Amino acid sequence: MAVTLENNDIIIEIFDDPAFSQQGIYVSTYNRIIQIDKDKPYSPISQHAIKVYRDNTLIDSAIILASGGGTSIYEDSVLLDDNNLIIRCCNKLFSLSLPELKTNWATEVDWATCFSIYKYQDTYISHGELSIARIDKTGKILWSFSGADIFVCINEGEPFTMYDTHIALTDFIGSTYQIDYDGKQIAFEAFNYYQQTPTTISLKIAKPWWKFW
Repeated sequence: MAVTLENNDIIIEIFDDPAFSQQGIYVSTYNRIIQIDKDKPYSPISQHAIKVYRDNTLIDSAIILASGGGTSIYEDSVLLDDNNLIIRCCNKLFSLSLPELKTNWATEVDWATCFSIYKYQDTYISHGELSIARIDKTGKILWSFSGADIFVCINEGEPFTMYDTHIALTDFIGSTYQIDYDGKQIAFEAFNYYQQTPTTISLKIAKPWWKFW
């Protein structure tokens, strides 16, 4: 998926580019290659590309390379904050200046994966696989909250929902949490497997293989 944003007189396109390589002719595809561990050779898990246009003319471009839990570009992957582009890639959050796409800062906000990023007042809230975090405009993590399991729902429920006064969370086993915007837990309900209503499944008895009727 590709996301297009407008900021003043520029248009920013963000998309996945899994075919990009740091070898051969691909190196010159983008003006900048953004990679935190430049001194550590590795194969990136995710590659998110950015192109900036003014008056239908490409004026700058960059590609972010990162390792960690794999991510793709969706509407909640990026946001604009003044003249900065805030974007997550794998388990990291990046702030890039516009239109130059220079790295202001990069922060690892989750040990595994950062699913989405949201603006809250003058900070950012990240929905991570293992933790929820609040990050200030300098990239500093103000707090981080983890539950008993990952914040992913396998059946019912929403893993992450922001409200005016709190954030509602559901983990993989179905336990629910509420935390305030200071990262403090204000409610918790554990999922009890033994209180669930049993489900009856009827199975048709298979005929012996030698019977054809």
